[in-house]
Amino acid sequence: MSPLQFALDPNQYGMPDRQQLIDLRIWDDHYHGFATSGDQVKQHHEMMFYVERMGIERVISLDIGGTLDDPFIPKPHDHELRAILIGNKDRVSGLTPIDPGFPEESCAKIEDWVRKGPCIGIKYPGGNKLGMTVDHPNNDRIIRLAKELHAVVYIHTWMKVGGSPRFPGGDNGPGESTPMNVVALAKRFPDVPLICGHAGGDWELGARVVRPYENVFLEFAGSDPHSGSVDYAVNILGADRIVWGGHGPGRSYSTELSKVLDASVSHSDRMKIFGGNYRRLASAIFKNKGITIKE
Repeated sequence: MSPLQFALDPNQYGMPDRQQLIDLRIWDDHYHGFATSGDQVKQHHEMMFYVERMGIERVISLDIGGTLDDPFIPKPHDHELRAILIGNKDRVSGLTPIDPGFPEESCAKIEDWVRKGPCIGIKYPGGNKLGMTVDHPNNDRIIRLAKELHAVVYIHTWMKVGGSPRFPGGDNGPGESTPMNVVALAKRFPDVPLICGHAGGDWELGARVVRPYENVFLEFAGSDPHSGSVDYAVNILGADRIVWGGHGPGRSYSTELSKVLDASVSHSDRMKIFGGNYRRLASAIFKNKGITIKE
């Protein structure tokens, strides 16, 4: 057995050691180290202590440029965030939030932060002012630009049960997308990879909803940890369509890593989920930006 193919002994409690975690080449696609309303740079540096301790190879921030409530209002530390992404491009990447209610402003932001700036993609937050989900026609212009740039497209999704009659997604916030909204967009852009965040908030439903659409990746991050959730998604989708995120500091790395470490999957499938799949879907934009990543 090679050093990379270590066995996880179910009789042993605790996490793998740090070198084993490093060998897994873990990419955290859901990093909120810059999300604070206070000193973003200070919080990021504090979070990187835990990133280093847990052997995470790269973090991808979802909070670069603007606020989640209004993605077009600059944050006080935006210039410092640009410097961090440029100076630490071997370790830290960023997505910038956009709003389909304002496609022209969103595209201008993509030009600024992705084409001309250090970000590698965009994030659809969990709601917006005009209540437009990702299947609204306004998104077509945004997604066409993202496709041109090979930008990563991350979509917060959830299914809050509510409404009358009650149904999954019936109590979502205005503009908060469900996996059903994601697949409607995926049908229009079958050659654009889309990340369905939080496994839809209900991993059993989320995996089944996105199953027919091979350009949709299911992300495990932030939702409640359940033993068997990753196993289920691998059985439904295959290991090639699952990505992982830590969701720190709102979640602990040990909790989020355990979702995948607990799964009864092969070592090679674990490595795909922990980072290999994300490296594959983001490879073109890293190449365009002159950033070399080992596949």
